[in-house]
Amino acid sequence: MRLPSSMRWRPAGSALAAVAVVVGAAGLWAYLRYVWYASLVLAWVRHGTEYQLLSPRMLGIALLAPYLIWVAGRSLADLPPAQRIASALLRVAFVATLAAGLARLARTTTSERVTTVVLVDVSDSISDAALEDERREVAEIEAAKPREDRLRVVTFAERPRVVVADDGDDSGASPKSTVARHGQGHDSGTDIAAALQLSYGLFPEGSLRHVLLLTDGVQTDGDLVAEANRAKGFGVEISAVPLRGAVPGEVAVRELRVPDHVHEQETFDLHAKLFSSVSQTVTLSLKEGDLINGLDGIKTLDLEAGDNDVVFKSRAAVPGEVTYSLDVTNAEHDHFSENNHATAVAAVVGMPVVLYVDGNPERSANLAAALSAQQLNVDTADPLPATLREAEKYDFIVLSDMPAERVSLAQQDVIEEYVRDLGGGFLFAGGEHGYGLGGWQHTAVERILPVRMDADKRRDEPDVAMALIIDRSGSMTGLPLEMAKQAARATADTLAGDDLLEVIAFDSQPTRVVQMTAARHSARIQTDIARIQAGGGTEIFPALDAAYQALSSTRAKRKHAILLTDGQAPNTGIRDLVQAMSAEDITVSTVGLGGGADEGLLRTIAEDGGGRFYKVSDPQTLPRIFTRETEMVSRSAAVEEYFQPRVVSPADFLRGIDVAGAPFLHGYVATKMKAAPAQEILESELGEPILARWHVGLGWTLAWTSDVKGLWAVEWLRWRQWGAFWGQLVREHMRLKKHQVFDMRAEIDPASGHVRAVLDAVGLDDRFQNGLDATLTVTGPEPGGASRRVPMPQTAPGRYESDFPLGRYGSFLLHAVLEKRAEGVNGRPGVVAESFGHVNSPYPREYLALAPDFAMLSQVAASTGGVVDPQPAAVFDPKGEVVRYHEDLWPRLVGAAIAIFMLDLLVRRVRLFERRQPLSRAHVGRERRTA
Repeated sequence: MRLPSSMRWRPAGSALAAVAVVVGAAGLWAYLRYVWYASLVLAWVRHGTEYQLLSPRMLGIALLAPYLIWVAGRSLADLPPAQRIASALLRVAFVATLAAGLARLARTTTSERVTTVVLVDVSDSISDAALEDERREVAEIEAAKPREDRLRVVTFAERPRVVVADDGDDSGASPKSTVARHGQGHDSGTDIAAALQLSYGLFPEGSLRHVLLLTDGVQTDGDLVAEANRAKGFGVEISAVPLRGAVPGEVAVRELRVPDHVHEQETFDLHAKLFSSVSQTVTLSLKEGDLINGLDGIKTLDLEAGDNDVVFKSRAAVPGEVTYSLDVTNAEHDHFSENNHATAVAAVVGMPVVLYVDGNPERSANLAAALSAQQLNVDTADPLPATLREAEKYDFIVLSDMPAERVSLAQQDVIEEYVRDLGGGFLFAGGEHGYGLGGWQHTAVERILPVRMDADKRRDEPDVAMALIIDRSGSMTGLPLEMAKQAARATADTLAGDDLLEVIAFDSQPTRVVQMTAARHSARIQTDIARIQAGGGTEIFPALDAAYQALSSTRAKRKHAILLTDGQAPNTGIRDLVQAMSAEDITVSTVGLGGGADEGLLRTIAEDGGGRFYKVSDPQTLPRIFTRETEMVSRSAAVEEYFQPRVVSPADFLRGIDVAGAPFLHGYVATKMKAAPAQEILESELGEPILARWHVGLGWTLAWTSDVKGLWAVEWLRWRQWGAFWGQLVREHMRLKKHQVFDMRAEIDPASGHVRAVLDAVGLDDRFQNGLDATLTVTGPEPGGASRRVPMPQTAPGRYESDFPLGRYGSFLLHAVLEKRAEGVNGRPGVVAESFGHVNSPYPREYLALAPDFAMLSQVAASTGGVVDPQPAAVFDPKGEVVRYHEDLWPRLVGAAIAIFMLDLLVRRVRLFERRQPLSRAHVGRERRTA
């Protein structure tokens, strides 16, 4: 009886399963013992070659082979037994090969093959003759190359370029023919380090690494010495062939240097550093802006071989940025024209502007000269600013010995706003027309000063008799007469109680409104003055004579008359009358109101009467004029005694000033200190303020009750510290005085081309200014260059630094601003200091160095085991060295596994053997019968 095919194969399947179990158990035991619990790398040596499995645990995949054997025995595929066995063997081979591939089979071997990369310098510093020498050198190296070695060629200037990447190709290009300049403006720099970095990727695996430098060693970017140390770690040997062509004749402007910051009107030196390879005569032209420099413009000099320092003088006329440019012409030996020009920018710091207005301009020269000597720009223009915009250009305002009627109310308000809102400084100085003597009581100026002008009357001062002669003609109707009456009342209030006052109102005839009476009867005087009414014409002589009669009969020590009129009048006998009054020590001052007053007559009366003439267009100024006249006559506020000021409170601006050794002052105007925070700095021997100050809004106001001229301060004018005293006072109290200016050091790193700017912030108290926000604004190249902001982080106590590339060539202005960080939610940072500097990079550094740098090339070669000036064949000499390199074999195994897998697909899908046909039933019967 014939068995089914499934019954016939079962014993074979069982046998295969048994084999799979046995093989699997043996394989698992071997894997655990020799692989899993062994080292992470399996290595063995065969025929002198070391083989390794870098990931041996991946051999565990081969443990799938028993499973595949068992599956092959259970396969339902209708294939001949031989083909089914072949398929099972192919699957086992696939898994084994794949496992070996994933286990990363590799071998380590040695080689003496050399790959040489020739780095050829084609920058502008290489002359055409030197470039031809380089081509010849490359050709000799190519001819000396052994067959098994390799040659690569890289040309470089600002950037490297591979010109021969594989000498084994059939392009037909000779390495010699590929050595050429890059052109298109890319040859104005040299970066040897970048070329060396590019060479690392040109060395194939399994070869010794040699680099040959053909260069003059002049580098404008990168650091070859540092890169050579890095190359040594990569096993690169560097040799060098310095180009020794004759140094061409050359003149170059290496640097044009100006001071970091220059003060306005300051004369300073510009230093030009020039290099010449030979002794020769050249012409130098220095321009300030577009014009030839005024002090030193054109020079013809004999330059010596080497570096030459040439000094030019210039004067900074106006504040701001001033561009200087230097050109070299008429040089007989000059290779590069690009390095014959240089520019530099001077940051001219404007001097603080002080407005000094004096009531007597002819006597203002002393203080103006002292302030100018302290590097302050003094403007003596009069009048005072009428708007806040006009006042903005001043850092400090001095108003000296000026009567109040000459300063309008609008101008006084501007001074107050200037101090309060703009943070300006204001000094009010005394004199014959200062403080109470000038009628400044109850004004805006008195309101902002730290002193009051209502000084007590001194006991030893004489009594006064005043006669006010007021025009009440019809033309005085309205405001003029009302202001005249107010002026009369102000005079009565100004006089001491024992002083005498008479008021005469006149038109065609005089009327004694107030007969000579003591000023203490204030109520009655005020009532009588209020009754004055406008009348008819104008007759001056009778009224003046009435005043003469009243004054001459009194016993007062000082007698004074003030005549106020707005019209014309007969002048017959007036001059004789005034001269008679003067003979009896009666002084007369006159006030002409409006344009209709007889100015000539009134001026003559004042001159003959020993008084003063006032021409007034605004009736509202009359009270101040009368008050001032009263103070001038009574001298109740003037103290004319010799004394030496005493320091009451210390102040920073007095540092270094010997006030105790100062000369005597001859007088001052008596005032009283206001309450705190007013601060008294200097006082008289009577304890009255000489110098006081206080804050008003954002600024300072100061009161100096003596004068600054040759009346009371005549000895101070000769004091050696006269200028320093006023200069330091102004600088401490002027507008924006808190903005310190720190010195900045800025230089260009020759290796990287970056600018390093450093400033040390040390305050006036010699303490480090830490925690500031510092920002550097770089403007250039000048003129007209763009600006960019660069942060300056703090790197040490009080030190702020910045490192940045310029990117372009020319002169660059640096301006650092240091702000104090904001405090609070709505706080805003405030500027506390600034700093100025500049750097100059006139042209690529390629044109600065002309001689080869043999020392640097020798150092690079020695540090990597190379030599200088090797023979062409020597650059391929392995010198007995071999390179051990690692060769991965696993890609081959993975490829073999893929091929086996494809073959297995063929065996399982295509019938390769004819299967034996089963016998027919009749044939089986015959065989049985025969048996």
